[in-house]
Amino acid sequence: MSQYQGREWHLDCPLTGEDIDQLNVGDLVYLSGPVFTARDGVYKHMLVEGHAPPIDLLALTNVTFQSAPAGVEVSPGKYHVSSLQATAGFRYAQYMPQLLEEFGVKVVVGKAGMSEEVYRDVFQKHGAVCLTTMGYGLGAIYGSAIKDVLGVYWVEELGISEALWILELERLGPLLVEGDVRGNSFFAGANEEINRNLGSLYEGLKPPVYGRLGEEHKPEIELF
Repeated sequence: MSQYQGREWHLDCPLTGEDIDQLNVGDLVYLSGPVFTARDGVYKHMLVEGHAPPIDLLALTNVTFQSAPAGVEVSPGKYHVSSLQATAGFRYAQYMPQLLEEFGVKVVVGKAGMSEEVYRDVFQKHGAVCLTTMGYGLGAIYGSAIKDVLGVYWVEELGISEALWILELERLGPLLVEGDVRGNSFFAGANEEINRNLGSLYEGLKPPVYGRLGEEHKPEIELF
């Protein structure tokens, strides 16, 4: 039986230390409360170029969502978001030490997570966790969890999709705990389990009749 027999949590943002400590890889999480979005534009503008956020993020929440909300301004200062889908988290690993250190972030929501090394060296040090969205096609479901758009900042500098969005959520989920506060990775553990049995799938197979230059058919090389 798999070691990942997850549990389900319904948590309010900002999360407490107790909330975070109880999360284990494989658990499912639903979030309610304020979060801020950040991806390429915000990370570079805020962390690399050193522009201070127009609001106190540390006082607002400790949860960030790596997303470009599919939203429009329906009237001055009023926004509607039809879809909320995360972007690939591994792209932003380089920004995590500074983000967690300077802005007190304890929960990073992205897609597919980051490497196990990042969880051990960065997330574990700062007592943070990484949550991932579940597959594709759920953007409208995640978008329906937006109770209110509290503000959109840096639109002129970054564009509306890359801007800093402040969202009020109500039961955003399901989200999978990919990296927990102990430095564990759900996907790394699942891949290790798959790789242990990968060799048996190759037993008795004949060599391919045709092959491409550089193509490998060795199970110890074709690892996930």
